Amino acid sequence: MQVKTFAVVFASVFYLIAFGSAYPHGDHNPKHGGTVGRGDDQIVIEFVVEKGIVTLYVESEEGMPIATEGVKATLTLIAPQRPGQEVKLISAGENKFTATGLKPVPGDRLRARITLPSGEELESLILVGK
Repeated sequence: MQVKTFAVVFASVFYLIAFGSAYPHGDHNPKHGGTVGRGDDQIVIEFVVEKGIVTLYVESEEGMPIATEGVKATLTLIAPQRPGQEVKLISAGENKFTATGLKPVPGDRLRARITLPSGEELESLILVGK
C-alpha cells in the first residue's frame, strides 16, 4: 500500500514540475531579446540567457516594472537527463534579477519562483530554445 501511495505522489509531483506551470500567458512580446515565461497571470517575466548569465525582467500584467528590492527569488534548471539545479536570484536593478552558475541547453526548463514582500508566491517557466 505504501508503494502505491508513493507512486501516486511521485507522479503528481512530476506532472506539476513538467507541465503544471506551462499554461498560456497573455500576448506579451519580449523587450530585452529573451523569452516571455508562462505562469501566473499577475506577472510577466522575460528570461534572457547570455554568456552564462540568466537575467529576468519582471513586470505586472499591464507592463509596469515590479521592483525587485525586498523580493526573494530562486531560479531552477530542470533538465531531462541531468539533475536539477537551483540558484538564488540576485536583484540587479529596478525590475531585474540575475543568476550565474547555470548552463541551460535547448530542451531544459527554467522556472523562476518569486516571493513578494506580502508573502505571495508567483512563478514563471520557459522551455529553453535553440
